[in-house]
Amino acid sequence: MRLVLADSQPLVRAGIRKLCEAIVGIEVLGETGDGQQLLELVARQQPDLALIDLTLPTINGLDVLQQIRRHYPQTMVMVLSARSEASQVRAALKAGAVGYLSKQGEAVELELALKAVAKRQTYLSPSVSHTLVGVRKSARAEDSVTLPRRQQQVLQMIARGKSTKEIAQLMGISTKTVETHRARMMDALGLYGTNALMRYAIRTGLEGAES
Repeated sequence: MRLVLADSQPLVRAGIRKLCEAIVGIEVLGETGDGQQLLELVARQQPDLALIDLTLPTINGLDVLQQIRRHYPQTMVMVLSARSEASQVRAALKAGAVGYLSKQGEAVELELALKAVAKRQTYLSPSVSHTLVGVRKSARAEDSVTLPRRQQQVLQMIARGKSTKEIAQLMGISTKTVETHRARMMDALGLYGTNALMRYAIRTGLEGAES
């Protein structure tokens, strides 16, 4: 995976770069501490991933994230931030971030996150997930959503631990169609990441199958 990184603090940026370069299969193409320079770096290098803080001068991280996803859709964006308020995490994920890492996390978490996004999976730090889950417990908006019958069938199979390939074979559809159903369910339910969908599937999918 080829990546660029952006953090306004030079020492923090140097530490992140060193951690990334120690991971097999990761190549750091460049770094910056400025939002505008990050956009120029992405345009020039066309990386697979941009690892960014949301607090950047010139152009803030959230705006940079939106512009990268709009103009350079081949480049994924993962956020690495000291802040993990639910509203900020949701805003980043809604803008297209494939992951959200807390700077308070362990160093090994960075490697786990990079491996996850390399497989096109969403990764959230445990502390970030707990924040979102806590908010959802106070108001389960997804419980009021009625999914189309086809998506309910996919959900029931997810609850039973079926893989995307197995679901596709059982339903007689392509794996791409299964992934589309997953994405639409997460969007409709306001859930972020495969793990969140799995928890929801286990909680409700089997119940739907029995009713």
